[in-house]
Amino acid sequence: MKFSMFAASVHGLKYRERGLPCQDSSSAMEFDGVQVIVVADGHGGKDYLRSDKGARLAVKVLFEQIKIFCRDLDSDERFSDAGIRNFLFAVCNGWRDAVLNDWRENPFSPRELRWQTVSDKYKARFTSADENILEQYVPVAYGTTLLAAISIGTQVLLIQIGDGTCAILRQNGEFKVPVPTDGENFFNVTTSLCEADAVTKFRHVVLNCDDSPLAPVAIFLSTDGLDDCYPIFENETWLYKLYGGTIIDSLIENGPSLTREAIRDDLLPYLTAHGSNDDISLAYLVTLDANLLKRTSEKFHALTTAQAESPPPTQPPPTIPTAQPTIAEQYAAARQRLLARYQIDKGDKS
Repeated sequence: MKFSMFAASVHGLKYRERGLPCQDSSSAMEFDGVQVIVVADGHGGKDYLRSDKGARLAVKVLFEQIKIFCRDLDSDERFSDAGIRNFLFAVCNGWRDAVLNDWRENPFSPRELRWQTVSDKYKARFTSADENILEQYVPVAYGTTLLAAISIGTQVLLIQIGDGTCAILRQNGEFKVPVPTDGENFFNVTTSLCEADAVTKFRHVVLNCDDSPLAPVAIFLSTDGLDDCYPIFENETWLYKLYGGTIIDSLIENGPSLTREAIRDDLLPYLTAHGSNDDISLAYLVTLDANLLKRTSEKFHALTTAQAESPPPTQPPPTIPTAQPTIAEQYAAARQRLLARYQIDKGDKS
């Protein structure tokens, strides 16, 4: 299956106001029939003083390793468990080598803006004379998450370490999160590429792009800056509305070019400013089959309409305080801004 690709990151207020760089990185790549999207979220904690570089290097290394992985792979060859394990091992090792090389070329310095916030314990580790200690702890300074979707032939490989969300829209109109959950991710705690056993922390799943109701039509990757724009117990519901009820609708009505431009320049900056204040990364693969996309969108809207109209359960669940009215208003405003942007652009070009 061939996809329309998109990837973008925006700088969150909580980093901009402190003069810190964007901690997120994202990109999309296509070569020899292979399509790849990736997002990475460098950690914001005080000891992760080069996490912005860590995220950028994670994206760079993944692209390098996927080219090697695919070099001798037939377009009809299916992903194997052994091949995936070897690929993830290469990504982890390649990233550690990349961050250690960056540190050797640019040793930590008290002049670095984030050095002043590093804990005394990690300052001692980062300046140790013991090479073993340095090789163990220097990668912590570059800590980051990583999510990627790799489309080859009739399959898509999804890989993830750390938080963030990978959501797929199936042909039956349902959204699902196919990558297994990680019990070590909760609130502000997340697994990371900087862990010594990072390769064991990766989760993955292979999707078949056949003509079945469960086959993916669209795949969305996001860092937690987008997830956190919505209430913790409801963010999937709102993300699905954003993806299926705004972005997919816009792709159908306005096409890929205007959609990418408006998401990058208007929608994502609006969401971080009125939502999480965090850096946000969003990437997607969406089928280029316009008829399939339209049929799937119709099913999605039918399902969401039916759910909205269904009667409440006899015993309502406990009420969880959320900012739902505010979130609903923010979602409506975001959708309106995006659609209004399209109308302006259409008017300018008519």
